[in-house]
Amino acid sequence: MILRSRALHTGRNLSGFSLVEIVVVLGITAMMLGTAMFIMSTPNEERELREEHGKIEDLVRQGRALAVSYQQTFVLELSEGQAALRPLTMPGNESEFDYTGEESRVSGLKPLEDQKWPRVEELSLNYQLEVRRWGKLNFDPVIEKRTEQILLEAGGMFEPISVLLSKDERANSLSRVYHPLTGLAEDEELTISGSP
Repeated sequence: MILRSRALHTGRNLSGFSLVEIVVVLGITAMMLGTAMFIMSTPNEERELREEHGKIEDLVRQGRALAVSYQQTFVLELSEGQAALRPLTMPGNESEFDYTGEESRVSGLKPLEDQKWPRVEELSLNYQLEVRRWGKLNFDPVIEKRTEQILLEAGGMFEPISVLLSKDERANSLSRVYHPLTGLAEDEELTISGSP
């Protein structure tokens, strides 16, 4: 017995996908990839902004603690590409402060003249640094040779100040205000666009 197979032919021509279907699938794929890239880049940009702000915050807190410990004014200088902390005046220089160094030796503090000054943190040049002083509405850019100085007083107080780091014409930015008693920074405004 010979079995013959019969090919079923429905009369329909299966030639593949149409051009419109392919374009729609590619469009959806591109949107999904774009969204994924945005989601992946956003945390990195925010993390980098916070790291740069963290450098400034660390110096503010160090300066505040040193000012209280040594009962002397310290100054934080913000300039393009760096933040630097130093005593307003060094012991031995003529100043309004009466400092002999004996108090620090008794209390266990290392004399200021034996420490390395200034303490410098390099800031990324990818970010524009801007400062808003107390009572001002707008941020002033710290560019070229312009320097902003923050005095950290011996009583632990300093002028409330806001610092803005931004790039891509503020498409990615973080502004933080520094508390005058604690030296801790609080977020004012965060903008992340995800653009490279």
